[in-house]
Amino acid sequence: MRIRLIPVFPLACFFAVASVARAQPEPLNSPVPFAAAGARAASPGSVTAALRSARQALELGFPATAAEIYRGLLGAPGTDTRAVTLAWSAALLADGRATEAVKLLDGFKGARDAAWHLQAALAQMQLNKIDLVRGAVSVVKEKEGELLPEERGWWFYLQGLVAETGGDRRAAAEQAKAFYQQAASAAVSTYARVRFQIAEVEAQLRLGAVSEPELERSRRLMEENQGRAQGYTAARTYAVGLSVLGRREAAVAVLRQQLLGLPAQERTWGDDFRLLMGLIAGAGEGVGRNELLQLLASGRDVERQRMALALLAEKSTQEPARGQLRAELSRLIAVAPPHAIIEDLRLFRANFLLDEKNYAAAEEDAQWLLEKFPGSALKPLALGVLTSSAWEQRRYRTAAVSATRAAEALPPGRQRADLGVFVAEAWFRAGDFRSAADAYAGVLRDLPPGAKAGELMFQRVQAEIEAGSPEAAQPVLDELAGNPAFDPESRWQAEWNLARALMGKGTTEGAAAAYARVNRLLAGPTVGLKPELRAKMKWLQARLAFETGDPQRTRELVAKELPALLEGLEPGPKREEIASTAALLAARASFALKDEPGALAALEKLRGDFPRTDAAVVSYIEAANHYAEQENAVKAQQLFTELAEKFPNKELAPFALYQAALQAERRGQNNNLEEANDRLERLVTKYPSSALVFSARLKQGDVMMNLNQFPKAQQDYQLLVDNFAANPDVVLAQLALAKCHNAQSVGDAAHAESALVLFEHVWDRVDAPVDVRVEAGYNRGALLAGRGESEKAAAAWWQGVVGEFLFNPKMAERLGAKGRFWMTRTLLELGALREQQGKLDEAQEAWRKILEAKLPGDALAKARLAPYGGPEAKP
Repeated sequence: MRIRLIPVFPLACFFAVASVARAQPEPLNSPVPFAAAGARAASPGSVTAALRSARQALELGFPATAAEIYRGLLGAPGTDTRAVTLAWSAALLADGRATEAVKLLDGFKGARDAAWHLQAALAQMQLNKIDLVRGAVSVVKEKEGELLPEERGWWFYLQGLVAETGGDRRAAAEQAKAFYQQAASAAVSTYARVRFQIAEVEAQLRLGAVSEPELERSRRLMEENQGRAQGYTAARTYAVGLSVLGRREAAVAVLRQQLLGLPAQERTWGDDFRLLMGLIAGAGEGVGRNELLQLLASGRDVERQRMALALLAEKSTQEPARGQLRAELSRLIAVAPPHAIIEDLRLFRANFLLDEKNYAAAEEDAQWLLEKFPGSALKPLALGVLTSSAWEQRRYRTAAVSATRAAEALPPGRQRADLGVFVAEAWFRAGDFRSAADAYAGVLRDLPPGAKAGELMFQRVQAEIEAGSPEAAQPVLDELAGNPAFDPESRWQAEWNLARALMGKGTTEGAAAAYARVNRLLAGPTVGLKPELRAKMKWLQARLAFETGDPQRTRELVAKELPALLEGLEPGPKREEIASTAALLAARASFALKDEPGALAALEKLRGDFPRTDAAVVSYIEAANHYAEQENAVKAQQLFTELAEKFPNKELAPFALYQAALQAERRGQNNNLEEANDRLERLVTKYPSSALVFSARLKQGDVMMNLNQFPKAQQDYQLLVDNFAANPDVVLAQLALAKCHNAQSVGDAAHAESALVLFEHVWDRVDAPVDVRVEAGYNRGALLAGRGESEKAAAAWWQGVVGEFLFNPKMAERLGAKGRFWMTRTLLELGALREQQGKLDEAQEAWRKILEAKLPGDALAKARLAPYGGPEAKP
């Protein structure tokens, strides 16, 4: 029988097996300039959730799932490489992949402490490399004091495995048994203990009597003592011996025969026999699985029932076995009187349900366990189900409360400390920043092993900021700054966010406070400000000078003070990023000082000194925008095009193509419009997933309209209507398509009818912007008037546009500049129509509404009213 190495970590996790894959929370904080690659990619709380998910996967018998979770976590920002390496190797071993585990452990670059040697020995044991195992055991003995409480059980387990390799089989069995029992006693959770108990029985199946004379003696004793304890003991020994010799079917047959004649008062022997059959025949299917199910359903020994449950769960990772076990759990939960291990049944079913996203049912099982068994050893796990369910549903406040209760149910130590990180982040995500700040402070007082102290300090400061009091965050940040564990990267992010929060208050005092803080820090002792951090702070000082209205100081800082600090940094991307963005900042300062030649020269120099940086990319936009403001569309278009061609893989490339098209369109000639269409076509073809594709296609249609290429414009607009129905701006394409049909409607009734239907559709869309609906309503009336349907046109204008959007106060409040323009046109055209019909009173009323509503075009309205006595005359 293969030695099964079960997870090195206890069931100390409180999240469902697949919660990592299902619940990926949004980023915890906004991006920060100069942040390290991947910084804050995974928040401390989400990492904690992932680690606990993987641990529970291991404990409940899903090692492959756990291994995949650990694979994704290894090397991720914010994770403890040592802890993930050891845990991943444990998952690989539990999945029978010892060679991979050895390779993983050998590649670990950190300190090889007692835990590493323990794990390495377990891996080599599975590969049957006993000499290597003995060497690792010697090292662990020397460093035994380093082992954590949850690792000590596995130390005894390893010694049991080593004891099995002794020469005297009987002595080896007894010694191994003693170690496995010590492992069970040292277990820190119910199901860690169950796993060690299973290991003890499995060892018996490896070390049972193997000689034919011994087998014969056991068989004879079994037959001579049928119905007595001595006979059952002999039968057990006989079956174990048969199994050791590989005669498993015969072993199972012996045990089944014993069950047939077993008196009711000897049913505890039945539990033992069924457990042995499950281990010999396997829990995956057939007789082994059936006997374990029977043991779970009707056994008397609760420990063996828990062992059966654990073995069954381990072999129920896929359908149909998974569904069958879940159904059996539900059946046993429903029996009366209650099952002896009903709390375990509820817990396992809750985890199945949680994995299936049946949150309400999972929570019901967990709540039942907590209410009926408030003192249960499984209480932390039940609370973990509630925590995981809330986390996955982004009910962060509930997750924080449940995780706090789970921590209170645990003894002091690593597990409770780990939960503290999760609780703090859950409060933060819930928006209760005051509770989050207090929770982070508590975590920092009892830091979990392997936790990134600097990241947690940053979150502590950020929680204070988010609580609405950047001023209150300053002394907290100052106090933490004296802690050597506050790494420069985390300190920088805290300083940046504090400065932005003070600036974000929108007051002169807030901006001055941010600037004064940075000035104070840079003027004081350099202790705590490492070279890179000091350079970043100098850059921030220059930026704050600019934002507080002192661009001259910005240029001085960038030109005279920052270069010396940059010289102290190692050449590389970080130094280049700071220098290039500082140069961009100086160019903006020059623009603010009206030094346009100096600004343009600075941008040109930036592109030469740092050609591949993001700042270089932005420099093209800065220069192009300047030329656009100067009405130099040719130069602006040239720069936008150059950006797109030189940096096709940058995020701003689609934006540059779009802006180049706008500048070409602005130039107005047909060849320019063709250029604009070319740029837009390149955008939608080369960057089909860009957010600008909709706008580009819409603009293409507009360009084609200006070129009088109405069929091509119609094609562009129709494509948007057909393929972007869920886009909230699709109504703009519908309006444009209606106008395109209208432009082709002269002498073409089909186009006219399509235009009318579309104008009415847009006008009637309550989810469309009011300005768009007013424009559609105007065009609807104009189309009807052009067809000679004067009264329908007048009704469409007066009732459909003026009555709906001007006389309705709520709608009138939402009118923007475009809507007011089209409202004026509507009233002017309505007045002209009524004047033509001789209905002069209605005509004057329409024009007078322009003046009363203070719409644009008041001069035109007065001119129309002049022949009738002017605005003051009454009709």
